[in-house]
Amino acid sequence: MAVPRCPPARTWPSLRAAAAPSDYNVSVVGTSGIVAYGARQQAGSGATGGTDDGIIVRVMGLSGPLMKADQECGPRGLMSLANDLQRAAKDTDISSVLMKIDSPGGQVFGSQSVVDGVKACQAAGKPVVALCEDGLMCSAAYWIGSAADTIIATHETCTIGSIGVMASWMDTKPYFEKMGVKFHEVYAEQSTQKNADFAAAGAGDYSGVQANLTSIAAGFLATVKANRGSRLDAKLFEKSGASAGKTFFASQAGDIGLIDALGSFQDALGECVRLVQARRS
Repeated sequence: MAVPRCPPARTWPSLRAAAAPSDYNVSVVGTSGIVAYGARQQAGSGATGGTDDGIIVRVMGLSGPLMKADQECGPRGLMSLANDLQRAAKDTDISSVLMKIDSPGGQVFGSQSVVDGVKACQAAGKPVVALCEDGLMCSAAYWIGSAADTIIATHETCTIGSIGVMASWMDTKPYFEKMGVKFHEVYAEQSTQKNADFAAAGAGDYSGVQANLTSIAAGFLATVKANRGSRLDAKLFEKSGASAGKTFFASQAGDIGLIDALGSFQDALGECVRLVQARRS
């Protein structure tokens, strides 16, 4: 009997399809500040950054554990999102980008490519808004979100932070050795340092692996500080434990400067409009 390769209900392929980029025509009604929006009926119409009725916002999803490559039974990969952002940067129809984020984080690899995509949009004059959508914006997801022009959380219970780096793995070797399995490793004479840090960790010396993680974490912290700039309360960032990997609900994250506001999806689209209009004025 064939075994389904993905869960039959709410399959990962359907979730990936839902996270694929979609375009919205967005406008602010009169002086009321009310944001009106609807799904764009036809992309690639030749418009240049919007219509008389509004601007075109490209909405992208970033959810679940973040992996560099697309997963067969898992979410879209970071490189797919990075490519989507690069395409949006070059698309003359698009005025702004909204990233909907609900993720605990994931791999380091691929995260900076997504940030590069955000920066490419901004360099092309397209502001980027990150929306933590009733969930998590943690670790690698915050690394990415911090690059946005504005960060909005939909609810107080949104969890923000976990700014740090860690590694974990299982050592199954003792278990299999008890079962009589013998392990053999042979290295070339020139390869004296190959896997040396992990070999040392297997013997209880984690210093080599930790040094590598510390280096990555230093870059992570520097990136967050640079991205958030003066909006980040530097003293509170350290004192609160945010710089050491602690997480926070939305209001406290706002006090620290990790996010900019609480608001809805509609509010996030309105912020896209505001940023575009500010650049045009």
